[in-house]
Amino acid sequence: MLDMYEYSEEITVHGIAVPFVPEIITEKIERPMRRGRYERGEVELMRNILRPGDRLLELGAGVGVVSSAAATVDGVEAVLSIEADPTLVPMIEETWRLNGVTNATLRNGIATAQSGEPINFYVRSDFWASSMEPDSRPYERVESVPAMGVGDIIKEFSPTVLSCDIEGAELGLLDQADLSGIRHIVMELHPKVYGPEGLREIIDTLGAKGFLPSENSDISGSVKRFDRVQIEGQMLPAFSMPRRSYKKWPVENPRILVATCMKNEGPFILEWIAWHRAIGVTDFVVYTNDCTDGTDKLLDRLDDMGIVKHLPNPALAAGDTNFQPRALRYTHYTRDMREADFVISMDVDEFINVHVGDGTLLDLFEAAGEFDVLSMSELNHGSNGKLHFARDWVTKLYPSHESATPGKRKAHRGLKSITRLSPRVQSIRNHRPDLSQNFGTVKWLDGSGRRREELLTSPEDNGWDARGSYELVTLEHFPLRSLECFLVKMHRGDVVVANKRVSNRYWRTRNRNEHNSTDLTRFRPKAQKEFDKLIQDTDLAACHEASCEAHEARIASLAGNPEFEDRKVWIFDEAWGGEIPEEYRERVEAHRKKREENA
Repeated sequence: MLDMYEYSEEITVHGIAVPFVPEIITEKIERPMRRGRYERGEVELMRNILRPGDRLLELGAGVGVVSSAAATVDGVEAVLSIEADPTLVPMIEETWRLNGVTNATLRNGIATAQSGEPINFYVRSDFWASSMEPDSRPYERVESVPAMGVGDIIKEFSPTVLSCDIEGAELGLLDQADLSGIRHIVMELHPKVYGPEGLREIIDTLGAKGFLPSENSDISGSVKRFDRVQIEGQMLPAFSMPRRSYKKWPVENPRILVATCMKNEGPFILEWIAWHRAIGVTDFVVYTNDCTDGTDKLLDRLDDMGIVKHLPNPALAAGDTNFQPRALRYTHYTRDMREADFVISMDVDEFINVHVGDGTLLDLFEAAGEFDVLSMSELNHGSNGKLHFARDWVTKLYPSHESATPGKRKAHRGLKSITRLSPRVQSIRNHRPDLSQNFGTVKWLDGSGRRREELLTSPEDNGWDARGSYELVTLEHFPLRSLECFLVKMHRGDVVVANKRVSNRYWRTRNRNEHNSTDLTRFRPKAQKEFDKLIQDTDLAACHEASCEAHEARIASLAGNPEFEDRKVWIFDEAWGGEIPEEYRERVEAHRKKREENA
């Protein structure tokens, strides 16, 4: 029986009998207890995850409901409860007695990161409000309570499951603890105590120790279940995002994955691969569909060489035409993404140009500091007045581009994002990821390392105000290349949606050649070394040559085609950036005259 309190009624909650002691079960707790809401989440989680042989360490025992539910699960070997409030000790023991609990042990103490001198504990009339801090609300008395190092407790007791409900003291608690023998952690989080930055720190610390929030717990609730990602060599059930531990910042030896879709891009692939391997990309997953220029064969050879993972676009099997969204969704389930630390969705006409250090992604990460997302604003390079396809590097042929310091009217530009994989990432999309804010502060940066939040609240936006965003990194975009290359791109169709042709407006808005402020020469020697290594493979060199020949053949086949001839005339008349070829001048004049008459 209780030594300190008398009671004449029991309340049954979740099948657990609790002595109704009004001095402890105050009105604020009695009401949810009688309605079955008190500790419901914790009890349900315990009954779901505990199995025969488990040993539960409970930090913060309350009135003994959760520990009673856990101890009475069939086969549970032992429960050790640590409760700071000495007022609750007889209450817990009586709850255990009422429920026939014989495999639980109770200690009065405060779980701390390290063992040390006794700590003041401030007891309040509502037991759930008692804590180690005196200022949040009035308290009735102060108790000096032993400080019990959680690492020492874990080493002694060898728990397999940890439950933690200690009213905000969880911040920093497990930083130095060895959690290698623990399979699940159930923790009530209190961001009102330590803020979103503290919440982020807890999530990242557990993640670095191999624990990720479970897909089976309420993502928005305060009680979170964390699962060890790998147990005895077996992965836990798959989930839409990579289920593995991740590294705390700074990330050492990061795996950086680029995922992309291609169709008939053969002549341009090796430069793009070489450039991004040189800046630090470690893995490529490339999806293709309906290639006729040898792109698929070239990528197969790169796959054989271990340079890329080449896969057919999964939209083909699904009978779908949303090629890019389908492929990116599939990427979530690949081993490449499970093992990546960062992921980038980008296209073969985009080049990451890092302006700091030696121009590598690691230099960018160091300069920018910790982030969840770093979104790079695009800088469109025009055709530079070039009519014909040339077998040379895109980054050399088309140096001129739009302004890197646009006015307000033209400041909104597209972007692509470097996403650090963590529990905050819900999905990867082509321009930006979807992120949850339920796991602490989200650090979203632009290409100058500035914090930006607008995309967090605008999930459909794929661009933003690019002014001032090019200091650390630029996404150099070559959407047109030469006029002949553009016409082949027009013939090929859109990479995102089938049977969609690029428009005249596409050329007009992207054919910008007024500026030359961005430097693409500084990093080219390192990229050239990577290219030279690749091209030494005779089979790969043959594939590259064949794709160039196929591209040239396609250009020749389009010559004289009325649709493409009309497109040329329109471009020469209204949106060309170079000298009009002699053979088109008469037709351009006629087009211009007709346009003026229609106007």
